[in-house]
Order: sequence, then structure tokens, then C-alpha cells
Amino acid sequence: MQRAEVRGQAMGSDLHVVVWAPASAKRLAELAAHRVELLEQCWSRFRPDSELNLLHARAGHGAVPVSEDLHRLVSSLVQAWTWSEGDVDATVLGGMVAMGYDADFASVAAAPLPPSWQRVPGQGMGGVRVHAGAVALPHGVGLDPGAIGKGLAGDIVTTEIADAGARAVLVSIGGDVVTHGTPPDTGAWCISLRDDRTDAREEIGVVTLSGEARAVATSSTLRRRWSGRHHVLDPRTGSPLDSDVVQASVVADCGWRAEAGATVALMRGSGAASWLAARGCPARLLEPAHA
Repeated sequence: MQRAEVRGQAMGSDLHVVVWAPASAKRLAELAAHRVELLEQCWSRFRPDSELNLLHARAGHGAVPVSEDLHRLVSSLVQAWTWSEGDVDATVLGGMVAMGYDADFASVAAAPLPPSWQRVPGQGMGGVRVHAGAVALPHGVGLDPGAIGKGLAGDIVTTEIADAGARAVLVSIGGDVVTHGTPPDTGAWCISLRDDRTDAREEIGVVTLSGEARAVATSSTLRRRWSGRHHVLDPRTGSPLDSDVVQASVVADCGWRAEAGATVALMRGSGAASWLAARGCPARLLEPAHA
């Protein structure tokens, strides 16, 4: 059994791919990294020529034919909105742009912004129509894939690489992990959780992924901060979220659900643990350090 790994950058974050395969493990790991890049090209909101931005340009003009990848993204965004009872709302794109998050984060963090801005709430995904091979957006609506895009990319790539012959696959984008199969040396993937409340980011636990527990995602209001604001918007107000939970790690059966669960935890605060547990998504929630 061969083991190979690839590291790089993807979707504004660190990319780490690990593949176990009877043969050609290195080729499969490189193929996985390339596939993530293709997905980013398709649905990045920061690339003017991405298929997602071409869809945005046709908002309000009826159903637009889209690729299988973009169709799956929009379908998953609608599914995440429904599953989260509206807490995960990709139509916050207008609010993200309004508060200055209109380019990759490194560029945004380097540019001084005024302390106030017009709040733009989300509009909900109820008006987004997903047809066979096509998507229709209401006029003026754009979609921010956000963390769901990272989790879904992990879902797609791990499954495809497993179908191509890998025995076990791990894709980590920004520390959010999706797996398929289990490594033969340990029988499970062991993922370290880190505490964003301190600069040292000490380990606060280890998550074991195997069987139905395929993914873990962590969301935090303590990172990606700039000019007194952070990247997690309350879709109902258009303002950065204010919660008694500042970091949430959620385990789920797939990447997009783990990402959605972490956002739900930040939105609902400490009371989200029971809601997530009832849906088979165990969570580790952190309150502010001074609490």
C-alpha cells in the first residue's frame, strides 16, 4: 500500500491532501489537488471569470444552464439553508461586499476601511430555483459559497479519488477535513482541534474520523478579522455575528454539513449543542476566554 501527500493553497487557505492506494498514490494525490483547483475556478466569487460570477450576471433572467459542479454547489447551498433552518444563507454576498469583503482576504485585511457601512441582510435561498442542469437566481441576488464551498469540494474530491482507486483519502482546506475510507496504518483519521482564543493555538482535543463520521469543520469569529469586523455575518441583520460561542468544531457525515453545523453553532451559541447532537453532529463549542 502506498501513501502520498500534497500541500498547497486553495480557496484562500492551506490545502493538504493525503492518499492511500495500492498503486499510483502520488498521481491520485496530485489529481485531487488539481480537482480542488478546478472547483475553485468554477465557483470562486473572487474570480471575475468564474462560472458562479457568470451566473450572477444573469440573475433575474430565468434559468441558466450550468455545469454539473456549479449545479451541485447551488443545490448544496439550498440544502444547507433548509437543513440549518435559515442560519446558513448564501445570499449574504451583498452584505459581505458591503462591509468590504470583496476580494481575497489578504487584500481586504491590508486595506483600511471606514468603521461603518450599510448593513445588507440575506434574502434567503427560497427564491433560488434549481432545475435539471440549470439554475435561476432572483434579480439582484448573488451567492457566497463561503465555508460550504470548502466542505463540498472535500466531499466531491474524496469520493472521486476513492472511485479512481484510492483506499483512503483526506482533503483538508483551511483545516476543515473531509475523508473517505480509513488509513490502513491506524484504522482512523485523527484530527487535532486547536484553540483560536490564544496566539499559541494549543491543542484542545482530537477528533477521530471513520465510518459515518467523515468530516470535521471549525468556524471561528476570532480569525479573518479586519477593521473591527469578522467574516461570519448574521443573515437576518447583515451584521457580523455576536454570540456567546466564538469557535465551533462540528463532526458530520459529509463536509458541507459539518461546515453548515459550525455556522449554526456560532449563530445559535451554546444552545446549539443539543440541536446539532439531535442531528447526529457532535460539536465542540468554545466561549470567550474571559467567560
